[in-house]
Amino acid sequence: MLNKLMKYELKATSRLLVPLYLILFILSIVNRFIFNFNSQDVVFKIVNTFLMISYVISIFAVLIVTVIYMIVRFYKNLLTDEGYLMFTLPTKTHELITSKLIITVLWTIISVAAVLISLFIAFSSQADFVDILNAVRDAITSLNRDFGGNWMFALIEGIVMLLLSLTTNILMIYTSIALGQLFSKHKIIGSFISYIAIYTVIQFAMIIVLVIFGAFNSNTEVGISVLPKVILPTSIIILAAGSSCFYLGTNYIFKKKLNLD
Repeated sequence: MLNKLMKYELKATSRLLVPLYLILFILSIVNRFIFNFNSQDVVFKIVNTFLMISYVISIFAVLIVTVIYMIVRFYKNLLTDEGYLMFTLPTKTHELITSKLIITVLWTIISVAAVLISLFIAFSSQADFVDILNAVRDAITSLNRDFGGNWMFALIEGIVMLLLSLTTNILMIYTSIALGQLFSKHKIIGSFISYIAIYTVIQFAMIIVLVIFGAFNSNTEVGISVLPKVILPTSIIILAAGSSCFYLGTNYIFKKKLNLD
């Protein structure tokens, strides 16, 4: 059933996001050709400015709309009148959450990649491509020098940490929305209040952790080699624990405290 939920979610969300990507790529290609012309004509300059502004707006639209749209869908599909249908499907509550989470993570990654590719299309040249390859080669050399044979492991840890960070933030929003629906009135406001409260607690906890870490290592020289051995693994463990808490909390509220009135 999870696969069916994911396919449905992917198909439904692609109706908005795929056209946004197409607009982004079309504008990046058009702007690339426009940049190659050096005309002093006033009309041309106006058109050039308009296209450039449109391209910048499309970049922000892709990044912002992706996040907001997926959050709105989560709320609308599960906590409005549509929720009566969703929660009567022959599926488990955690599968509804998981399908939303996976597709949201997927679209977020695709949106970031689409923006980066469009920027490369709009502004890059053959020389820039060579520079990028050289930069990648230099980065690998630098990582190999700093981490020795563990540079690949450190890179994987960094990628895992970024994915977990994204997942944790999405699940924190889900938990805030789930807590917000416990309010008898003003559920959206309740969701915002819940998010601010959770975010504040997490920031306070992070400050405490940093202070403790600094106190224990005040007399120790902390080098870059500590990154893959201590900092990244610790961050991964903390993020995994946070994701688990938010996931289980959201699932518990939806199973035991669901209020669609």
